[in-house]
Amino acid sequence: MAEIIFQRRKVATVVNEPNPLIILLIICIVQLCTSQVINRAPHFVPQTGDMSVFSLSEDTPAGTPVYQLKGIDPENGQLRYSISGQYFSVNPQSGVVTLAKTLDREEQDALEVIISITDEGIAGTEPNTVSLRRVIPVKDVNDNPPVFHNRPYIVNISEATTAGTEIEVTPNIIVTDRDENENSEIRVRCTTKEKGSDAEACKTFAIVTDMITPNQYQVRIFLNNLLDFESRSAYVISLEASDSSNKPLRATASVSVAVSDVQDQPPSFINAPYSATVLENTPPNTSIMEIVAKDGDTANPRPVLLTLEGDTEKYFKLLPERSIGRSVLVTSDIPIDRESDVVIQNGGVYNFFVKATELINNEVPSDYTVTPVTIIVTDVDDHVPKFNKEVFDISIPENIENGSPIPGLSIYVEDNDIGQNSRYDLKLRDVFNSEGIFTISTEHGEGRTPISIKVKDSTKLDYDVDNEEQRLYSFDIVSSVGNLDLSSARVNIKLLDMNDNAPLFEEPSYKFNVLENATIGTKIGDVQATDKDYGIFGEIDYILTGFGSNLFKTDSNKGGIYVAQLLDYEKQKSYSLTLLAKDGGGKGTTTSIYVDVLDVNDNVPMFESVDYSRTIRDGATSFEPQLIIRATDADGPTQGDGQIRYTLESDNSITNKGNVFTVNEETGEITIVDKVETMDTPRGQYELVIRATDYGTPPLYNETKVYIRVGVPGNQRPTFKGNYHHYKYTLTQRNPESNEDYTFDLNPMNYKASIREDAKPGENVTTVIANDPDGLDNLLTYHIVSGSKDNFVINEKTGLITVSNDANLDRDVNADKYEILVSAVDSGMPVPETATTTVFITIQDVNDKAPKFNMTDSTTYISEKTKIGDIVTKISAYDTDVNAQLKYSLIEPIKAFSKAGVQLKANAPYDYKNIFRINEDTGEILVNGALDYSQASIVILTVKVIDTNAELNKDKQFAHIEHTIYIQPYADKNPQFTNAGWSSSSSIIYHRIKEEQPIGSTVLVLTAEDPVSGHVITNFKVINSETGLLQVDPLSGQVVLTKHLDYEELSTSNLTLTVKATSNDGSKHSIGKIIIEVMNLNDNAPLFEKELYKVSVLESVKHPEQVVTVKATDADAVLTENDKHKGYADIRYTLKGENSDLFSIDNVTGVIKIAPNKTLDRERQSVLRLIVEAADTPNGGADRLKSETTVLIDVLDVDDNAPAFEKNVYTAVVPENVAVGKSVINITATDPDEGLGGEIKYDFLDEGEANGLFTIDPKTGEIRTRWDLTGRGRTDPYRLLVGATDGGGHTGDTSLSLYIGDVSANDGVPRFIRPAAGEVLTVSENATIGSTVFQVVASDPDDPNQPSGQLYYSIQQSNADAKSFAIDPQSGIITTRQSLDRERKASYTLVLLVSDRGQPPQQSTRIVTVTVADVDDHKPHFARNLDDPPLLMTIKEEVPIGTVIGTFEAIDEDIGDNAAIDYTITDGNKLGLLTLERTNNSKAVIRVAARLDREAISKELITVKCFKYNTKPKLNIAYNRLDPSEIQILIKVLDIDDHLPQFESANLTIGVRLNVPVDTNVATVRAADEDPDALPIHYKVVNMSFESPIKTKSVNNITNVIVLNNVTGELKIMKNLIHYADGIFRLVVRANNSEDPERFSDILIEIVVVRERDLLRLVLGGGGTRARVVELRDRMSAALATKGLRMQLHDAAHTAFYANPGPCFQLRKTESGEALTPKAMKAAIRSLGTEFQEILESFNVHNITNCGVSRTKHSPAQHALLVLAGILPVAAFIAAIVLCCMHSNAKHRARSALLLAREPTLAAPSNISVPTRLYSEPLYTT
Repeated sequence: MAEIIFQRRKVATVVNEPNPLIILLIICIVQLCTSQVINRAPHFVPQTGDMSVFSLSEDTPAGTPVYQLKGIDPENGQLRYSISGQYFSVNPQSGVVTLAKTLDREEQDALEVIISITDEGIAGTEPNTVSLRRVIPVKDVNDNPPVFHNRPYIVNISEATTAGTEIEVTPNIIVTDRDENENSEIRVRCTTKEKGSDAEACKTFAIVTDMITPNQYQVRIFLNNLLDFESRSAYVISLEASDSSNKPLRATASVSVAVSDVQDQPPSFINAPYSATVLENTPPNTSIMEIVAKDGDTANPRPVLLTLEGDTEKYFKLLPERSIGRSVLVTSDIPIDRESDVVIQNGGVYNFFVKATELINNEVPSDYTVTPVTIIVTDVDDHVPKFNKEVFDISIPENIENGSPIPGLSIYVEDNDIGQNSRYDLKLRDVFNSEGIFTISTEHGEGRTPISIKVKDSTKLDYDVDNEEQRLYSFDIVSSVGNLDLSSARVNIKLLDMNDNAPLFEEPSYKFNVLENATIGTKIGDVQATDKDYGIFGEIDYILTGFGSNLFKTDSNKGGIYVAQLLDYEKQKSYSLTLLAKDGGGKGTTTSIYVDVLDVNDNVPMFESVDYSRTIRDGATSFEPQLIIRATDADGPTQGDGQIRYTLESDNSITNKGNVFTVNEETGEITIVDKVETMDTPRGQYELVIRATDYGTPPLYNETKVYIRVGVPGNQRPTFKGNYHHYKYTLTQRNPESNEDYTFDLNPMNYKASIREDAKPGENVTTVIANDPDGLDNLLTYHIVSGSKDNFVINEKTGLITVSNDANLDRDVNADKYEILVSAVDSGMPVPETATTTVFITIQDVNDKAPKFNMTDSTTYISEKTKIGDIVTKISAYDTDVNAQLKYSLIEPIKAFSKAGVQLKANAPYDYKNIFRINEDTGEILVNGALDYSQASIVILTVKVIDTNAELNKDKQFAHIEHTIYIQPYADKNPQFTNAGWSSSSSIIYHRIKEEQPIGSTVLVLTAEDPVSGHVITNFKVINSETGLLQVDPLSGQVVLTKHLDYEELSTSNLTLTVKATSNDGSKHSIGKIIIEVMNLNDNAPLFEKELYKVSVLESVKHPEQVVTVKATDADAVLTENDKHKGYADIRYTLKGENSDLFSIDNVTGVIKIAPNKTLDRERQSVLRLIVEAADTPNGGADRLKSETTVLIDVLDVDDNAPAFEKNVYTAVVPENVAVGKSVINITATDPDEGLGGEIKYDFLDEGEANGLFTIDPKTGEIRTRWDLTGRGRTDPYRLLVGATDGGGHTGDTSLSLYIGDVSANDGVPRFIRPAAGEVLTVSENATIGSTVFQVVASDPDDPNQPSGQLYYSIQQSNADAKSFAIDPQSGIITTRQSLDRERKASYTLVLLVSDRGQPPQQSTRIVTVTVADVDDHKPHFARNLDDPPLLMTIKEEVPIGTVIGTFEAIDEDIGDNAAIDYTITDGNKLGLLTLERTNNSKAVIRVAARLDREAISKELITVKCFKYNTKPKLNIAYNRLDPSEIQILIKVLDIDDHLPQFESANLTIGVRLNVPVDTNVATVRAADEDPDALPIHYKVVNMSFESPIKTKSVNNITNVIVLNNVTGELKIMKNLIHYADGIFRLVVRANNSEDPERFSDILIEIVVVRERDLLRLVLGGGGTRARVVELRDRMSAALATKGLRMQLHDAAHTAFYANPGPCFQLRKTESGEALTPKAMKAAIRSLGTEFQEILESFNVHNITNCGVSRTKHSPAQHALLVLAGILPVAAFIAAIVLCCMHSNAKHRARSALLLAREPTLAAPSNISVPTRLYSEPLYTT
């Protein structure tokens, strides 16, 4: 380390002895030098002192110092300043310039001045003056408001002006502002702030400002909304003009807008709408109201004509008749009637309208307006009540009851007045024989009042009187008001005799038998009824109803039952009929008739199939599978009961007839006796005749044929391998020819498998495998024939049997074994062969069910003397699992009760918990300890059973039950009940009674005796009763009913009570529990919810559609299982009646449906009547109860019949020269349906060759000629198909053969059949030349054997398209002549020509279009040139993933699916930022696939290849511009403002010298924005404060010392820093380049004001780089941190680093920031020791010195001059020169001394010469 040496510099002195000669020489030299002194001119300090960059704001007040002139005099003399002009004055000494006169930029925008500086003369020289010319700009201040010109503004505008129109203002609205830049940018708007401003005007008009010059603007006004003169005729628009400065100045003006009227408004009524109240019958010309109307256009109104409209009754008129604008409404000559229909319907209001019409020129009507007039018509009492008839004649029955209204008597009285005027009184007035018999329903009426006459005393109504006049009654109904009778009506009543007796049958029911083959009309039995009435009431009619009543009939007068239709035992064996006997009065009685049909053998056996066929292999000896023939016989038990015998009647075997096949008589199975052979049959097929014969009397038979085809040899049947033989033993009857008792059959190999019952769906069971001896095994297909019950499925290819998805293998629900028949079918020819095998599957039980007890509770009674080890009872449980192993045990809780009913505690001395035990295997409960009734009379055990073999849910396979044991005391002397069932060990007495027992009935008598004395016990007491129905007599022991016993009111069937029998002396007693079971009776019949059900159904409904649901309920209770078994409340439904066969009913739910195979036909019967019977007790019996209800079914019509023609073929003849419209034939059809379904329309279905020649009337079916038939004649008929369609769309058709007579030679014109008119032909574009396109077909009505009927075809050469095709003239086949290309030409138009060969020839033409079908012969490609640049797309950064970037598409000249294009990215997109999607219209969409960051990637170049959709393209590695299927796409990522400006450093510390000049740049802050397209950065100072060591001098928010350039970021000192010595400026600089003021970055800058004398310098050897200095600073700072110090390195940023001997620095305390003195800094450095010295040495630091500038030494030339002056004293001239030089040297030294006096005197020794220089700022930066 270099040693720091402090030296005080000595002042140089010269000490010599006085020499006179030398003194004289010196005096001469001084005089000579003085005469040659030069005074050099001063100069201004550039920029900061010469006004070169000075400007002044125009608002600066006069007298304000605005600038300081600064100059430098080389001789350092006193300077004087001056300035020209009237605007400034200057202080001559200080140079401070003061504004002397106020400024106005608008009058003078620049000031021209001359500034001067003058120094002092030296040694008698003249002073020097330097002048400069300066132009000072005057900066604008916003001091001139905008000015409106050409006032006032007045505008006239029509109300019809359309919105958006510009309103012309003359003269124009001009606004000016004398300021400049933003102070003169004017905005004009409509304002509502000014007093009197109009907010609506601002909505109605829009203001636009256009700039004419920078200081002049024009205001334009536009119409925003439509105007309406009638709503507003004038507007005032308040305009406000403001400039764009921060503190804008404003000016206002108003525009007056007058709206001119246009005739666009209809008339309007004054005080409309109109209404008035008018009395009816008001006299004519009575004034009602005044009506006034005027034109809606108020500026120029037209006259308005008033007229009446809608006055239908002509009640009113206007006066005068031609009313203009004003009129009076008066009544007309027609009186107003309140009771008129019009007024009544409107509730007493009469409405009409008044019309006001504008008149143009007082004549022509124009716009009009209508307003309603409402007249309320008030009533006047001008009507009397009126009855609907004057006389009423009525007959009533004699048995009518009191209070009943007289039937058939409809009387009402009406008064047409309203309100009080329509009120009246009603009463009866006797005329004849009616006094006190009748009464009226109401005595007061109003308006229209219905009247009901009721019977008051029916005892006076008796038909059975001698005097016939007493059967007649007459009275009047009178209306009155007060005592005044107004009107009346007469009522005459005649009494009628009634039917008092109903017919009676002798028996309630009858039963008959009849043979099923009984003929129609056969009498079955006599059934008659009698009636005691006479006359018509005694005449009886018989009606037969019920189930099957249509098969029987009765004589309507005599009764009886007869056969009406043929019966069939097999369809119905019995019938339940109801015979109704009804007398003439309508009373009826029914009786039940039961008819049993007796069977007759009238049905032959019926085979299941018409014939049977089977194919077997040649040489086969058995059928596989079995061949079984089945037949059924419908006859009943008396006719064989369906048993059938099968026999082989014949076969067609050639060599072995009758010995090849046999049939089992009972089963019908056909077996092979001898092997079958192809050669044994005529055509390779056996034909057997099988007969089925029944066992009826006489026996009947039927036959069927069985065809057995013998297959071609070689196609052998597959065989199964199998894994199991199923042996079958068949018992046979012993016969004389055989000694075998049974036969032993070894079936083919089968399969055996097992699977757990909890197997999952899809689990494998087994695999069946078959071999095909003559084919491939993998061609076999496997099928499950039967036996799987949907629990198993098989794989057709592999034969793997698995559990199905819907399987339920639970052994408790389904079977535990399955025999599944599986077939294997080969693919042999000509007939596939089939083999079968049986798979036996056993379902293995899984122990997964919990055990269950057989009872829910149990009770046992034992004596306390029961011995230990005796069995008390046995508890049994069951488990459905096969391998269940049940174990029983006794568990807690075990409870015991004393004889007093108190529960024993667990710690009781009596060990009640162990007095019983249970056998864990059998469940037997045994006595395990001594029983003591006195200790415990009741013990409740909890028994648990578990399954020890449980596999699943082991913790849940258990059950609990409680068992109660009653311990009976052993008391041989206790009373003994003598009732059956009671014992001392079992004290229960059971007894049964039926319900419905009366109150007080004795149910049971309890008896007991004393075993000692034998006396009868007479002391009974009920100690516990569970019912309130029973009471026990304490003496007799009788158990008596206290309430009515109704089973339906009980909650349980048992009535329980406990009775104590006490001995007569009261010392002993016994307990008896009496349980009385109440027996249920069927005492409630089913009851239907409705007596009659009505429903409508369409006749088209089919099975199983639901028609209606009937429901009945039965009130009988179900309390026990026995009740359920008896079924007293279980209802079953049956259908009865003649139509019951058409329906079926669910006997449980009552749902009635259409019966299977039954249909409804409305045309046969439109209303169906059913009887539904509801019966309880499904098992039948005498207790069964029934009820019935009726169901009426209305069958609605459905269009289910098609029209039918009378004939299948109609024939007609017409000559070819018949006139057009001539009738040819009339064809009609019929349809039995109703409505639209029966309306028929006729039409031609196929006109064939007669197309267009005839018409048919759609309603009548009449056929007429439509066209001229000339040339249509021929010998063959024309075939037409005529159709008939009804309204429901059903159709029928018939054929018409129509002959057209030929009367000319060649009058038939050829007609094209194919192609049809407008038909488009198609040919493929790759069709070769000569390919067939189409065959043309035409016809000619002439004879084809004649030339006139022979046709030839050609193509007219009418266009170029005809050259591409050719047609064969004979066949009409069109072929191609040229190659086709759809992309070149997609369609061709041909004119086809067909001609006959008649004379003259006839011809026809047909234009046809040939479309070229596309072939995929083009490849997709992009529409680009070889050198085209990439396709450009742009997208903003940071968009959401999935955003569409762009869409493009390729081209494929094909169409349809051939033109479908797909795309892929072949190159680029390495980062996966993009994704490519194809749209349905073969376009490509590029989307964003990942985050896009413009700063990370600015563009992406990708290569996209197009190719055929659904193909795999060949991809290139790089882009091939020669490949048109590739295209390059350049995607540019556009920048968004997503980065904040970032400063180059986090914080900045700057050191500046105390005497730094004003306007010095001390630092430049720089910030950068990563966004490439970012806006320029704007800098500003947010806050600046100054911190002084003297706290009182610290200042916040200081602004005038340091300024910041907002654009460049330069920081300049703008004020002398003498007052801020040793302080720190802290300022926050903010950088922003966004429109969002919140997007900014800040930097903290510290500017330290220092003195050079307070700094030390690091003297670096050999120079150094700035990086090395920074590293040195960091090392030193780290070392100083241990001392609580921080280092500030001071170095000028803009000075040459290598020109400095080294940087200056200062140390400050870390905590307080206090700066250390140079002495303290050196002491701190020394205290760091050798470690710090090593740091300095490593960076080549030579020395640490003061930072001030050292004093300059003398140069060698100066030393030479002194020597020369000493050695040349002799020569004067030389002496003079020497003296002059010496004078100059002295002057130079004096100047240097003056400079040294101003600087610190302390300087360290240095061998480096540093020239004197003026420092520029900053002095240092960190």
